[in-house]
Amino acid sequence: MTKGGNPYYTGPVSDHFDGVRFFNPGGTAPRGLGAFLRWQLGGGRAKWPAHRASPFLQARPDLNVEGDGLRVTMVGHATLLIQVGGLNILTDPVWSHRASPFIFAGPHRRNAPGILMDDLPPIDIVLVTHNHYDHLDLDTLMALNEEHAPHVVTPLGNDTIIRRSVPNAAISVVDWGDRVELDDG
Repeated sequence: MTKGGNPYYTGPVSDHFDGVRFFNPGGTAPRGLGAFLRWQLGGGRAKWPAHRASPFLQARPDLNVEGDGLRVTMVGHATLLIQVGGLNILTDPVWSHRASPFIFAGPHRRNAPGILMDDLPPIDIVLVTHNHYDHLDLDTLMALNEEHAPHVVTPLGNDTIIRRSVPNAAISVVDWGDRVELDDG
């Protein structure tokens, strides 16, 4: 890696990678540290409750949904259990108490996951959409790999992050527009 490069991915410049950073073509550029500090310290933010009880019971999903059936269960934030065609798919699984690199700091969970990890059916596929801490939870991925050994599908560069903690994970790396065929179609 060259000085100032991306520590997770090296690859050709494209319409959404400038050689260092990924970006959304036509999107808004990040505003920088000053804007972040104004947001954090400038006041006007709503105070979040320390705990918020969910009005819903925790789900106990079936093992599989066969045929043309589809069941989607909200676990929390971006974590969904999608059951379709006999497959169980998790999106951005987070079961940790904090979405942070530290166990003592950072945003913490305000209510329990919609499904307890011990109540999950066998997980076939995990989709990790990007590497923010509230979407890429390495502790959860380690636990899922140990219990279910799912196939992880993730964008360029995330595989490097995941492999540091889960070296034996089955991972498919994709770029925009790519397609991965799993489980015989």
